[in-house]
Amino acid sequence: MEAGSIPAEWDKLAEEIAAEHKAGQLYTVMVLGEVDTGKTFFSTYLANRLVGKLGRTAILDCDTGQSDIGPCGSYGMLVLKEPCVFLTEEPPTHLYMLGAHSPNLHFVPALTGLVAMMKKARQEADALIIDTTGWVQGDGGRALKKAKLDIVEAEKVVLMQRGTELEHLVKHLPPERIVRLPVSKKASSTSQMERKHLRELVNIKYFRDARVFEIPFRQIITDRCFFMSGTKMELEGTFWAEKLSGWEGTFVVTSGPLLVEMTKKWPKDLGMVRNFISGEEKGLMIALLDANQDVLAIGRLETIDFLNNVFRIRAPYKGDTGKIRCIQMGSLKVSEKGEEAGFLEPGTL
Repeated sequence: MEAGSIPAEWDKLAEEIAAEHKAGQLYTVMVLGEVDTGKTFFSTYLANRLVGKLGRTAILDCDTGQSDIGPCGSYGMLVLKEPCVFLTEEPPTHLYMLGAHSPNLHFVPALTGLVAMMKKARQEADALIIDTTGWVQGDGGRALKKAKLDIVEAEKVVLMQRGTELEHLVKHLPPERIVRLPVSKKASSTSQMERKHLRELVNIKYFRDARVFEIPFRQIITDRCFFMSGTKMELEGTFWAEKLSGWEGTFVVTSGPLLVEMTKKWPKDLGMVRNFISGEEKGLMIALLDANQDVLAIGRLETIDFLNNVFRIRAPYKGDTGKIRCIQMGSLKVSEKGEEAGFLEPGTL
């Protein structure tokens, strides 16, 4: 879009934000809109204007299905100290793994990640622009956007709409906090296949320089899974077994589905037996966390080696693997190159 075709309202908003900003405080802008309404282009333009007016400006990309900052399936935040034309060309300042393209089955991580990223923005930026997903209708879309609005308490909420399709989300907000911007007539729709292709391009670029390495079980804890969260035990015919907390039962890893003959010699007090079949973890998106639970890198689980008690991981992580203290499990699966390769339901592993 040429400079002369930028709506005057965009520049006016940048001027208002600069005038309202208080030194030492984070000024937040939350951008809402359906899919294909130009939210990311607007967010990038506004961020570049604010860099010149305020200095450090962060963009938080919460659109895990069409990520511009970091790999798809994750929140990416970029703290700008100078103008940036293409967000995809810059390495993310911070990452948080959702583990899925949609927050539909991942409501809690979606909100937890927002809070975590806002804490970092308060420490490192003067302004924060939050670019959100296009999920704004239905009970799930309404609930998630309302929760995010409540958490962020943004100074400005930008509605990029063609009509009144977003008004139901902001009925509780005072008029002075709402900015309504029309969608550009140049905004074009993107098909599902095109979206998939764009997602894969982002992931392929992220995993381009990935390497394979091993992390021993003893080095880490796990998160968002049952595996390695209970008390290890021995059960005949399993690669791994552990008693889980309270009523959760027992988690077992086997080479195939459980057979009645296999369980006859097992104790009768195991409760619900949660069976995971070895090999189904291959390709699972994971986050590698340090001792502070900050993301060091997003990776791909090659395999869980129960014979040698190690995780085999593919990730573009160049640092000391000894700093990895937690492996956080996602739901998406990706190929070695970063192409989409399936989905593992939460609670399976």
